[in-house]
Amino acid sequence: MSDTQGSNNSDNSSSGGNSDILIPYVARFWILLPSDIASTLCTFVVLFYIFKSRKARSNIKNHVLIILLLLGLAIQLIDVPFYLNYTMHLAVIPANPSVCLIWNFVDIGLYNGTIILMAWMSFERHILVFHDQWMSTRKKRIIIHYTPISSIILYIVIYYIYVFYFYPCENVYDYTSIYCGSSVCYTDNNILDMWDIFANSVIPSLLEPFITLSFLFRVIWQKHRSRQPIQWRKRRKMTIQLMGLSIPNFALNFPLSVLYIAQLCGMPSYIGSDVEVYIYFFCYFITFIFSFICLISIVDVKKVFLEKILRRQRQPLARFTATVKPEGYRTIMTTQV
Repeated sequence: MSDTQGSNNSDNSSSGGNSDILIPYVARFWILLPSDIASTLCTFVVLFYIFKSRKARSNIKNHVLIILLLLGLAIQLIDVPFYLNYTMHLAVIPANPSVCLIWNFVDIGLYNGTIILMAWMSFERHILVFHDQWMSTRKKRIIIHYTPISSIILYIVIYYIYVFYFYPCENVYDYTSIYCGSSVCYTDNNILDMWDIFANSVIPSLLEPFITLSFLFRVIWQKHRSRQPIQWRKRRKMTIQLMGLSIPNFALNFPLSVLYIAQLCGMPSYIGSDVEVYIYFFCYFITFIFSFICLISIVDVKKVFLEKILRRQRQPLARFTATVKPEGYRTIMTTQV
């Protein structure tokens, strides 16, 4: 992923848009292409399942996941194809400002939006599991569940539309650099730049793993206090979803946030710059992995595969009924299926 914060806090040569990594372009193409196709298909399968199943659609645990899947779909269908196109031509094609604006809006704005929503989702799990009475009425669900999600979505859309399309400044694009050079002019404003770094990236990235770990600790502690064994088998899907979303985020976004803070505190920009550009590239796999985690944790894959795809139905066992007639009559054996 490109990131304007990285390009502002480090040299131009070390920014996510302008520095290079040792992975050849052709290798990046063949790493990203099959991963993007598989995860996009996976996203469509999960969304189709959720929208078709009334139970899955009405489950409030899935609402944030639906939004995250839709944001991820935009990254899979817009951001990644632009990146793949660049690896083939070593230039942004077509070379015009609207392409660069769309690419940066999806790559920076929607990606940061997913980070914020992941942090909220981790926090909401505490409410859903330990304070489910807060969601017991329609009014409470509107206040505690629907209002925060709607507010976050509105904030992401309004903020990034404003800074990309309406903020009074002029972007200068380099069509020979990936992400058009990541030169988004709103970052020249120190207030907007600091807000974007901390409110939209660093704080959510640091909070999400902390909230997730605290959630697991509360589950274990609650079972310890009640002197009951933890039924991980019953919580298998929740655990898969929880750890599957948190581990990639912790492995990539967390160290990136630490580097941002260290650079702002005076660490030379060249320290860690090589690590940054690799993280930007592999951040795409957070989106890819997310699709498969949702597939495993939401969809009953085995049931869907056997019943919907292979049309494999269990055949009812044949039932044999023996009718015994009085002596002098033949014994009649009938078979009912």
